[in-house]
Amino acid sequence: MTIRRTSSSVAALLQELELRQPSVVTAAMVEALIADTGSDLAVDAAIERLVRGGWLSPLRTRNAWEFVPAARAGRFASGDPWIELRAVLERAPKAPVAVAFDSALWTLGFSQHQPSVPVFAHRSGWRPPRSLDHVRSVRFDWKITAAKRDRLPVWQPATILVAAACRPECQGNWGNADEWLSDLVNAAGSDDVLSEAMGLGAARIARLGYLAEWAGNDRLANDVERLLGVARPVVYFGPRQPRGRWANRWGLYDSMLPAR
Repeated sequence: MTIRRTSSSVAALLQELELRQPSVVTAAMVEALIADTGSDLAVDAAIERLVRGGWLSPLRTRNAWEFVPAARAGRFASGDPWIELRAVLERAPKAPVAVAFDSALWTLGFSQHQPSVPVFAHRSGWRPPRSLDHVRSVRFDWKITAAKRDRLPVWQPATILVAAACRPECQGNWGNADEWLSDLVNAAGSDDVLSEAMGLGAARIARLGYLAEWAGNDRLANDVERLLGVARPVVYFGPRQPRGRWANRWGLYDSMLPAR
């Protein structure tokens, strides 16, 4: 076990950090703690002593550090795959990002398969910083406000479902869809799905309706079908294979989902 020593000059700051248990500490946070505790330390000096003592671990995000509480019994990082995303959000709380696709399924408990590479989504016009290049990012403009889970924005079920229909190549676990898709569709709610799907093209709506039907939710499938126009182009769900299953209702070839 590594014994970490606490300088008396930062003891009050560390006590506040232990009480608050932030995942990420920023320079602005340290400045506020100095003011709250009445310390006469400069911000840079306080951070340097906390880093030297093993209480803060440097991150790639500028002016952000991971807090390493005493409970970890050593200078060990948490291994949190989202620590850099947390740092980005700590510095820019309104950044248009959310845990998405496979990672959202895992976070919300729909899938038992944790993705090997975490994935988040960002809206158009926002560029992921290099500190996030170890995770996968996908550009997608969702409509429904993301939910908060463990201090992170996470796509809600309706958004996951619609995004999977729009960008099936970005959603993993299709081979195990029988383990999660029905639960996801039933949790999504027809009103939310229709709100998220509003304005989509025919191919995306056809895939969405097919997913609802495959999952056994006839009500949602019927609601989605009403969004389709009269003219329906041939749609592919997965690679264009000659042996893909044909779904006449949706004009769709499916080579992705397992057979029911």
